[in-house]
Amino acid sequence: MNRKYYNQQKTKQVDYYNNNLKGKVENKGVFRGFPREFVLQNGKDNLLGKIQDDCLKYFEQGKIVWWGENKSKRIPTGHLVSSQIHCLNHLFALRKDDVAIKAIIENATGLKIKKVYPSPLEKDGGYISFEFVCKNKTLLHENYETRGANCTSVDALVYVQTIDNKNILIPIEWKYTETYQGKEAKKESLDRYPKLIDSASNLKKWDDLYKADPYYELMRQTLLMEQIIKQKDINGIKAVDFHHIMVVPDAHTELKNAIEEKYIPTLKDKSKFHIIDPQALLSPLKGNDKYKELLTYLETRYWK
Repeated sequence: MNRKYYNQQKTKQVDYYNNNLKGKVENKGVFRGFPREFVLQNGKDNLLGKIQDDCLKYFEQGKIVWWGENKSKRIPTGHLVSSQIHCLNHLFALRKDDVAIKAIIENATGLKIKKVYPSPLEKDGGYISFEFVCKNKTLLHENYETRGANCTSVDALVYVQTIDNKNILIPIEWKYTETYQGKEAKKESLDRYPKLIDSASNLKKWDDLYKADPYYELMRQTLLMEQIIKQKDINGIKAVDFHHIMVVPDAHTELKNAIEEKYIPTLKDKSKFHIIDPQALLSPLKGNDKYKELLTYLETRYWK
């Protein structure tokens, strides 16, 4: 994949900094050893102001790993085109609003939802889990179960009940500017997954496409959901099915086309996979005064 969209968004984010943040926060933070215009010195400033403290507390309490250069400092990256930051800026403000979450999940999947369950991972009643893991060592035979690093970790997860009383897992994979060069995962990592693809899987069969991202992570997330469902009751989850959402900006046509043309054809039931633009995902919130500030921020920083 080429880096055209990435470079466009990097320029856009530098413009956003110059027009909205310059004089208030400092850029030229260090990324890969050098000061960069597109990196803030304090990663906290990379988050929407109203979620900053709660988001940092959430990651600290959940022992969740931040992406990027600051992970050892346990603070967010200052990189302005981070997809982890992009995801949190879109969804974190919603995590305790089951009505808003119900609306956006119905919009993305077409499901008719009766209720949104509090996430089994959260102790504060939140309805979205970020960097979700679930007994990965047992279910996927992985070596780690660290939220956000070294294992299958879902960017965001919602757990719902439909109007026909079916409990459904909603894993959300979030992309922003990612490009991929076809680098394959290590053999010792790959070897653990093919045997988990059985006749009940939504994956038709093992496909060499799965050896490299973004297909590698989508395959692993699918298998994690399927293994959770097979347990019938694990960590309070009693799901019978899942619907997979992948958020990709419409303008990132190369990535979107790759998913639609290569990954989706490897699925048995294609209706359970949903690819959607982030602005379209949050469109049910338009006109809701509670989220006017959020939508204005997202419009200014990312959408327009």
